[in-house]
Amino acid sequence: MAQRQRLMRGIAGLLSQQQSQQASCSQLLMASAAAASASASVATGLSHQPALLLRAGSALRSVTTSAPTFNGSLSSLLREEVDYEKKNYERPAQVTGGPPAPFKLTEAPGDTLLTLTRAFGSEEINVDLHVNSQPTPEFDGEDGDEGINVVAFNVSVAKGDRVLLFECESDGNSVNINHVSLEPKEGLASESMYSGPVFDELDDNLQGQFAKYLEERGITAELGEYLRFLIYDKEQREYQNWLSEVEKFVGSK
Repeated sequence: MAQRQRLMRGIAGLLSQQQSQQASCSQLLMASAAAASASASVATGLSHQPALLLRAGSALRSVTTSAPTFNGSLSSLLREEVDYEKKNYERPAQVTGGPPAPFKLTEAPGDTLLTLTRAFGSEEINVDLHVNSQPTPEFDGEDGDEGINVVAFNVSVAKGDRVLLFECESDGNSVNINHVSLEPKEGLASESMYSGPVFDELDDNLQGQFAKYLEERGITAELGEYLRFLIYDKEQREYQNWLSEVEKFVGSK
Protein backbone atom coordinates (compact mmCIF):
# COMPACT_ATOMS: atom_id res chain seq x y z
CA MET A 1 0.00 0.00 0.00
CA ALA A 2 2.97 2.31 0.55
CA GLN A 3 3.57 2.81 -3.15
CA ARG A 4 -0.10 3.78 -3.71
CA GLN A 5 0.13 6.28 -0.88
CA ARG A 6 3.36 7.70 -2.32
CA LEU A 7 1.75 8.12 -5.74
CA MET A 8 -1.33 9.77 -4.24
CA ARG A 9 0.84 12.17 -2.25
CA GLY A 10 2.73 13.03 -5.43
CA ILE A 11 -0.48 13.73 -7.37
CA ALA A 12 -1.83 15.75 -4.44
CA GLY A 13 1.41 17.75 -4.49
CA LEU A 14 1.00 18.53 -8.18
CA LEU A 15 -2.57 19.70 -7.60
CA SER A 16 -1.45 21.77 -4.61
CA GLN A 17 1.22 23.48 -6.74
CA GLN A 18 -1.34 24.30 -9.41
CA GLN A 19 -3.74 25.73 -6.82
CA SER A 20 -0.94 27.78 -5.24
CA GLN A 21 0.05 29.10 -8.63
CA GLN A 22 -3.54 30.10 -9.38
CA ALA A 23 -3.84 31.79 -6.00
CA SER A 24 -0.59 33.69 -6.59
CA CYS A 25 -1.87 34.88 -9.96
CA SER A 26 -4.99 36.22 -8.24
CA GLN A 27 -2.85 38.03 -5.68
CA LEU A 28 -0.76 39.47 -8.51
CA LEU A 29 -3.85 40.84 -10.23
CA MET A 30 -5.09 42.37 -6.98
CA ALA A 31 -1.71 43.96 -6.33
CA SER A 32 -1.58 45.32 -9.86
CA ALA A 33 -5.02 46.85 -9.40
CA ALA A 34 -3.90 48.42 -6.15
CA ALA A 35 -0.82 49.85 -7.83
CA ALA A 36 -2.90 51.25 -10.69
CA SER A 37 -5.31 52.85 -8.22
CA ALA A 38 -2.46 54.42 -6.33
CA SER A 39 -0.95 55.79 -9.55
CA ALA A 40 -4.28 57.28 -10.53
CA SER A 41 -4.54 59.01 -7.16
CA VAL A 42 -1.12 60.59 -7.64
CA ALA A 43 -2.04 61.74 -11.14
CA THR A 44 -5.14 63.53 -9.84
CA GLY A 45 -3.17 65.61 -7.41
CA LEU A 46 -2.82 63.34 -4.40
CA SER A 47 0.94 63.62 -4.54
CA HIS A 48 1.06 63.82 -0.73
CA GLN A 49 0.38 60.01 -0.55
CA PRO A 50 3.63 58.45 -1.89
CA ALA A 51 3.52 55.77 0.84
CA LEU A 52 0.41 54.18 -0.74
CA LEU A 53 2.10 53.81 -4.12
CA LEU A 54 5.27 52.52 -2.46
CA ARG A 55 3.33 49.84 -0.56
CA ALA A 56 1.45 48.78 -3.70
CA GLY A 57 4.67 48.45 -5.67
CA SER A 58 6.27 46.50 -2.82
CA ALA A 59 3.30 44.09 -2.72
CA LEU A 60 3.52 43.61 -6.49
CA ARG A 61 7.23 42.75 -6.28
CA SER A 62 6.57 40.38 -3.35
CA VAL A 63 3.88 38.44 -5.22
CA THR A 64 5.98 38.29 -8.38
CA THR A 65 9.08 36.90 -6.66
CA SER A 66 7.28 34.48 -4.30
CA ALA A 67 5.06 32.73 -6.85
CA PRO A 68 6.00 29.00 -6.93
CA THR A 69 7.52 27.52 -10.06
CA PHE A 70 5.58 24.52 -11.41
CA ASN A 71 8.17 22.14 -12.83
CA GLY A 72 6.51 18.74 -12.27
CA SER A 73 3.93 16.89 -14.35
CA LEU A 74 1.63 13.91 -13.94
CA SER A 75 3.51 12.08 -16.68
CA SER A 76 6.89 12.51 -15.00
CA LEU A 77 5.46 11.46 -11.64
CA LEU A 78 3.98 8.32 -13.18
CA ARG A 79 7.30 7.53 -14.87
CA GLU A 80 9.03 7.90 -11.50
CA GLU A 81 6.58 5.44 -9.96
CA VAL A 82 7.05 2.95 -12.80
CA ASP A 83 10.83 3.05 -12.38
CA TYR A 84 10.54 2.70 -8.61
CA GLU A 85 8.19 -0.28 -8.83
CA LYS A 86 10.31 -2.13 -11.38
CA LYS A 87 13.49 -1.48 -9.42
CA ASN A 88 12.02 -2.74 -6.14
CA TYR A 89 9.85 -5.58 -7.44
CA GLU A 90 10.85 -9.06 -6.32
CA ARG A 91 8.62 -12.06 -6.73
CA PRO A 92 7.85 -13.67 -3.35
CA ALA A 93 9.73 -16.89 -2.71
CA GLN A 94 6.41 -18.51 -1.74
CA VAL A 95 5.20 -18.45 -5.36
CA THR A 96 8.38 -18.91 -7.40
CA GLY A 97 8.10 -22.70 -7.34
CA GLY A 98 4.50 -22.73 -8.54
CA PRO A 99 1.40 -24.08 -6.76
CA PRO A 100 1.42 -27.21 -4.60
CA ALA A 101 1.30 -30.31 -6.79
CA PRO A 102 -0.72 -31.43 -8.63
CA PHE A 103 -2.44 -28.06 -9.12
CA LYS A 104 -1.76 -26.10 -12.30
CA LEU A 105 -2.05 -22.32 -12.46
CA THR A 106 -3.76 -20.41 -15.28
CA GLU A 107 -3.63 -16.62 -15.57
CA ALA A 108 -3.48 -13.92 -18.24
CA PRO A 109 -1.96 -10.39 -18.21
CA GLY A 110 -4.60 -7.77 -17.51
CA ASP A 111 -7.08 -10.35 -16.17
CA THR A 112 -7.58 -10.32 -12.40
CA LEU A 113 -8.81 -13.94 -12.35
CA LEU A 114 -6.41 -16.66 -11.21
CA THR A 115 -7.42 -20.32 -11.57
CA LEU A 116 -5.80 -23.48 -10.21
CA THR A 117 -7.00 -26.83 -11.54
CA ARG A 118 -6.48 -30.50 -10.79
CA ALA A 119 -8.24 -33.83 -11.20
CA PHE A 120 -9.33 -35.97 -8.27
CA GLY A 121 -10.64 -39.30 -9.52
CA SER A 122 -13.63 -38.47 -11.70
CA GLU A 123 -13.88 -34.98 -10.23
CA GLU A 124 -12.55 -31.72 -11.65
CA ILE A 125 -11.32 -29.36 -8.94
CA ASN A 126 -11.08 -25.61 -9.66
CA VAL A 127 -9.79 -22.93 -7.30
CA ASP A 128 -10.73 -19.43 -8.46
CA LEU A 129 -9.65 -16.13 -6.92
CA HIS A 130 -9.91 -12.53 -8.11
CA VAL A 131 -7.58 -9.66 -7.32
CA ASN A 132 -10.60 -7.32 -7.26
CA SER A 133 -12.68 -9.52 -4.93
CA GLN A 134 -10.50 -9.68 -1.85
CA PRO A 135 -11.09 -8.56 1.76
CA THR A 136 -9.80 -5.12 2.72
CA PRO A 137 -6.04 -5.44 2.13
CA GLU A 138 -3.93 -5.55 5.27
CA PHE A 139 -0.33 -6.38 4.59
CA ASP A 140 1.63 -8.76 6.79
CA GLY A 141 5.08 -7.46 7.61
CA GLU A 142 5.75 -9.15 10.93
CA ASP A 143 8.41 -11.49 9.50
CA GLY A 144 9.63 -9.15 6.79
CA ASP A 145 7.38 -10.85 4.21
CA GLU A 146 4.82 -9.05 2.13
CA GLY A 147 1.50 -10.79 1.65
CA ILE A 148 -2.20 -10.31 2.14
CA ASN A 149 -3.31 -11.47 5.59
CA VAL A 150 -6.47 -13.22 4.38
CA VAL A 151 -7.18 -14.42 0.86
CA ALA A 152 -10.69 -15.21 -0.41
CA PHE A 153 -11.26 -17.91 -3.03
CA ASN A 154 -13.86 -20.33 -4.37
CA VAL A 155 -13.41 -24.07 -4.74
CA SER A 156 -15.61 -25.96 -7.17
CA VAL A 157 -15.84 -29.75 -7.23
CA ALA A 158 -17.43 -30.72 -10.56
CA LYS A 159 -18.90 -34.17 -11.10
CA GLY A 160 -21.33 -34.95 -13.87
CA ASP A 161 -23.60 -31.96 -14.54
CA ARG A 162 -23.39 -30.48 -11.04
CA VAL A 163 -20.88 -28.58 -8.93
CA LEU A 164 -20.34 -28.43 -5.19
CA LEU A 165 -19.17 -24.86 -4.61
CA PHE A 166 -17.25 -23.73 -1.52
CA GLU A 167 -16.63 -20.09 -0.62
CA CYS A 168 -13.43 -20.04 1.43
CA GLU A 169 -10.84 -17.86 3.12
CA SER A 170 -7.35 -18.63 4.39
CA ASP A 171 -4.75 -16.84 6.49
CA GLY A 172 -2.08 -19.38 5.56
CA ASN A 173 -2.54 -21.32 8.79
CA SER A 174 -5.98 -22.80 8.12
CA VAL A 175 -8.80 -22.85 5.58
CA ASN A 176 -12.19 -21.50 6.64
CA ILE A 177 -15.39 -22.34 4.78
CA ASN A 178 -17.95 -19.53 4.60
CA HIS A 179 -20.61 -21.15 2.43
CA VAL A 180 -21.39 -24.36 0.55
CA SER A 181 -23.84 -24.67 -2.33
CA LEU A 182 -24.77 -27.41 -4.81
CA GLU A 183 -25.40 -25.92 -8.24
CA PRO A 184 -25.82 -26.92 -11.87
CA LYS A 185 -22.59 -26.54 -13.88
CA GLU A 186 -24.09 -23.56 -15.67
CA GLY A 187 -24.94 -21.90 -12.34
CA LEU A 188 -28.18 -21.19 -10.53
CA ALA A 189 -31.09 -20.28 -12.79
CA SER A 190 -31.99 -17.27 -10.63
CA GLU A 191 -30.77 -15.49 -7.52
CA SER A 192 -33.94 -16.50 -5.66
CA MET A 193 -33.07 -20.21 -5.76
CA TYR A 194 -31.97 -21.79 -2.48
CA SER A 195 -28.15 -21.96 -2.36
CA GLY A 196 -27.58 -23.66 1.00
CA PRO A 197 -27.71 -22.87 4.72
CA VAL A 198 -25.60 -20.47 6.76
CA PHE A 199 -22.44 -22.55 7.15
CA ASP A 200 -21.67 -21.46 10.72
CA GLU A 201 -25.10 -22.70 11.80
CA LEU A 202 -24.40 -26.27 10.71
CA ASP A 203 -23.54 -28.92 13.27
CA ASP A 204 -19.86 -28.71 14.25
CA ASN A 205 -19.23 -32.30 13.16
CA LEU A 206 -20.74 -31.57 9.76
CA GLN A 207 -18.58 -28.48 9.39
CA GLY A 208 -15.52 -30.56 10.25
CA GLN A 209 -16.39 -33.19 7.65
CA PHE A 210 -16.76 -30.55 4.95
CA ALA A 211 -13.29 -29.25 5.88
CA LYS A 212 -11.90 -32.80 5.67
CA TYR A 213 -13.60 -33.24 2.29
CA LEU A 214 -11.71 -30.23 0.95
CA GLU A 215 -8.43 -31.26 2.56
CA GLU A 216 -8.60 -34.62 0.79
CA ARG A 217 -8.74 -32.68 -2.47
CA GLY A 218 -5.69 -30.56 -1.71
CA ILE A 219 -7.39 -27.50 -0.21
CA THR A 220 -4.99 -27.17 2.69
CA ALA A 221 -3.27 -24.49 4.75
CA GLU A 222 -0.24 -24.94 2.47
CA LEU A 223 -2.37 -24.02 -0.54
CA GLY A 224 -3.86 -21.08 1.40
CA GLU A 225 -0.37 -19.75 2.12
CA TYR A 226 0.52 -20.02 -1.56
CA LEU A 227 -2.68 -18.20 -2.55
CA ARG A 228 -1.96 -15.36 -0.12
CA PHE A 229 1.31 -14.52 -1.81
CA LEU A 230 0.04 -15.36 -5.30
CA ILE A 231 -2.74 -12.77 -5.13
CA TYR A 232 -0.34 -10.18 -3.70
CA ASP A 233 2.19 -10.81 -6.47
CA LYS A 234 -0.50 -10.70 -9.17
CA GLU A 235 -1.79 -7.37 -7.84
CA GLN A 236 1.75 -5.94 -7.83
CA ARG A 237 2.36 -6.98 -11.44
CA GLU A 238 -0.97 -5.60 -12.62
CA TYR A 239 -0.28 -2.34 -10.77
CA GLN A 240 3.04 -1.94 -12.56
CA ASN A 241 1.35 -2.53 -15.91
CA TRP A 242 -1.39 -0.04 -15.05
CA LEU A 243 1.18 2.63 -14.17
CA SER A 244 3.02 2.06 -17.46
CA GLU A 245 -0.12 2.23 -19.59
CA VAL A 246 -1.46 5.35 -17.86
CA GLU A 247 1.95 7.02 -18.18
CA LYS A 248 2.02 6.25 -21.91
CA PHE A 249 -1.50 7.64 -22.34
CA VAL A 250 -0.85 10.84 -20.38
CA GLY A 251 2.53 11.45 -22.05
CA SER A 252 1.39 10.82 -25.64
CA LYS A 253 0.76 13.75 -28.00
